[in-house]
Amino acid sequence: MAFAARLGPLAEELVESLGFPAARNNPRAARAARDVALQGLKSHTYLRTNHFDVEHRLNGLEERFRVNHRESLADALRQRLNALQREPEPWLPEVLSLLLELSDQPTFKSRLSDLDSLKEDVVEPQASLRWEDISKEDGWDHDPNLWATARYSDSSDDDVGDELDDDDDTTSSSVDAETIQRNPDNLTIHAEDTQLLEGVREAQSWRRAVPEKDASGSTRKIAVSEIHVLREVLFMLQGLETTMFNADVSVKPAFQVSHLAWETHKASLNAFAEYGRHLHLLREFAQQSQGAPLLQIFQDCIAERLQSFDAKVAQIEACFVDPSNHVIVSLLSIMADLEPLLAPLTTVADIVIRFRATPRSNSFRYLELLFDEASLAQLTCKHTTYEFLARIFLECFAVYVRPIRQWMDRGRLFSEDEMFFISNASGQVPLSRTWQDAFELRKNPDGTLHAPRFLQPTVNKIFNAGKNIVVLRQLGENQTVGFQTVEEEPRLDYESVCSQDSELAPFTDLFDTAFERWIQSKYRKTSSILKNVLYGKCQLPSHLDALQYLYLMSNGFAAISLWGEVFGDLDALKPGWHNRYALTGLAQDAFASLLDASRLTVAVGGAGRELSSEAARDSVKTALPYIAISYRLAWPLQMIISEESLAHYQSISTLLLQIRRAQHALQKLSLTKSYWMEEASWEESALYYSSRNTLSWFLTTLQTYVSTLVLAPNTQTMRLELASAPDVDAMAAIHTSATKRMVDEACLGSRLTPIRECILDVLDLPIKLQQAHAGLEHTAELDESGTSQPVLGDAASRRETLEGIRADLDRHLRFICGGLRSVAGASSGSGAAKWDMLAEMLQDGSRG
Repeated sequence: MAFAARLGPLAEELVESLGFPAARNNPRAARAARDVALQGLKSHTYLRTNHFDVEHRLNGLEERFRVNHRESLADALRQRLNALQREPEPWLPEVLSLLLELSDQPTFKSRLSDLDSLKEDVVEPQASLRWEDISKEDGWDHDPNLWATARYSDSSDDDVGDELDDDDDTTSSSVDAETIQRNPDNLTIHAEDTQLLEGVREAQSWRRAVPEKDASGSTRKIAVSEIHVLREVLFMLQGLETTMFNADVSVKPAFQVSHLAWETHKASLNAFAEYGRHLHLLREFAQQSQGAPLLQIFQDCIAERLQSFDAKVAQIEACFVDPSNHVIVSLLSIMADLEPLLAPLTTVADIVIRFRATPRSNSFRYLELLFDEASLAQLTCKHTTYEFLARIFLECFAVYVRPIRQWMDRGRLFSEDEMFFISNASGQVPLSRTWQDAFELRKNPDGTLHAPRFLQPTVNKIFNAGKNIVVLRQLGENQTVGFQTVEEEPRLDYESVCSQDSELAPFTDLFDTAFERWIQSKYRKTSSILKNVLYGKCQLPSHLDALQYLYLMSNGFAAISLWGEVFGDLDALKPGWHNRYALTGLAQDAFASLLDASRLTVAVGGAGRELSSEAARDSVKTALPYIAISYRLAWPLQMIISEESLAHYQSISTLLLQIRRAQHALQKLSLTKSYWMEEASWEESALYYSSRNTLSWFLTTLQTYVSTLVLAPNTQTMRLELASAPDVDAMAAIHTSATKRMVDEACLGSRLTPIRECILDVLDLPIKLQQAHAGLEHTAELDESGTSQPVLGDAASRRETLEGIRADLDRHLRFICGGLRSVAGASSGSGAAKWDMLAEMLQDGSRG
């Protein structure tokens, strides 16, 4: 968190140093540039530059040079890259990455001649001044006495000179002899305080001592003072080599504190050795090379805690090395002082052991272990360990949050980040399936979510927040989202999550509350923006109205205008009644004033087109189910109105169409007609009018039930729930569940299949009654003209037809009412109550 706090001033300094023209005199533009730079730095998942990515970009740049016929520039680039590879530097990837970021269209703006300006100017070396050259110029280079040894004496006697020569030779010989006889002993500085040195050697003599055997043959222990044992223990805890402990931090049995019993000595040192083994494990783990940033931050936290522990041990050592007051040398006292520091480190070491046993792909496993151990330490009142583990957890979690922040703020994923639980779906995905199929949650081989357990309750919100940004970007509305800077979002450090006024709350609840607040700061805003775009720019309410006009026949005039023409063609046995262009034209004319008619098409399925005209006319179950209404929705609305929902709409539309077909046939039967009144007996007339009246009541009741008790309340409830839905997933679920509920309550569910078939049989009876009436009328007309004899005109045939229709109607009504009551009694919910109400309505009509 301290590192994050330093990034703000650094980002501001970076913007000022680059000197953007727009930011010089505009504080708002400078602040925006600072926020963009800071967001990029904080969302960067790598602690170091990815050298593989830099190499890939340089290779791509070379290839782009060659594609654009700039081979000379590509060759120069490759030559210098090869030279850099022969002499690697630790910060070379960072330097190359900076150059790539600073480049501006290098393919077109780079010139090979610019390399000449980088070359250093060749300066001809100037000849150095030498004595030989000077002597040649002055002419004294051939003087024989020039290099003669000078004699300095008060006398000019030659004998004195000879004596001096002899003395010089003797002195030179003695100096050479002394130089030849020099050895390391001549260079050694002998200490003056030999007594102190002997005292030190005597004090450390136990290190070289050899265990002796007593009279019984048992090996005696080497007696060691407690101060030396204490020194060895402190060195061992710091990871240094010691005499009393082996390389694996086990106690050597050859030594014993002089004033302690062997069992006491053994127990004390074994306790320290156990702590030492855990510390050794932590030091070994901290020195390993890790590529994942999530593991690097864990190593850094461990190394920082070990450094703090070593500093504390050094303070204890200083008390014994240079005591200012009276100091008691005691292993038990040191154990009491160090145990509060060693206990949390031991817990972390146990976490490392358990983490190493997990698959390499689950690099976040140690976060789960830290979270669980911190919660357990709080429950067991180990407050020091709890704070120690909670701080490490939150510092490491700050790195794990980086891809989450990038996804929720930008809607982007890091290409090589396998620790994140969201991934891109394979293959191309159409725009209409962006929300459902463009991204997926990564799963483990056992089917569990590839995310820490403590995050799984919030995974869906994280997932949807990023998808909100993706959809807004595809709609061109992502600029409406104001991204938060790291300073503006809620903090997730220890002081913010585990504040002092919430010490009694469980750590799990504290973290869940803080992280939920962090998510809501990003999630609620993007969800509301996308919802406003769907309602405003994409006109979701208007398209819902269009679906109700087309499928639910909420506008009766438009529905009658379309389907009345279709029913007339069916009655007239026109072979082209199913022509898709004619049907589409009729539909577009009928609904032109209500919706965008260009989105509307009506067609009949293949099996429906193969039916004969008579078969299509004679039953509501033959041709009408194959009539398909298609309304083309914009791709953002298809995220909410799914294919499943459209199938539900189509089922309801088919039922309403079948009801209207039966009503159309029944309306063609007039109440007063001469033939029936003149030729039929009173019993036949009563059967006819009774059947017609009961069928009319049944159709009106069924139409009222579906429209008033099923469609109207469900559509109204759906509109209200959609308006209050938090996100696209909730809106899609609300719409799908509403259409599914309409289908079930309209007796179109799988549980009511026999009842639905019986209802359709009743809907066929008006067509049969119409055909019987048409046959009788036609026979009567032929009989009056004298051209034919009546076929159905006799009383027996008329009576048999009417009695059959009436018997079928009564039988079907009894089955429908009884079946609805039985299913309603065995079910629960609003559907059961409505089925029972429908049965009551139909039964009242049949009694009348």
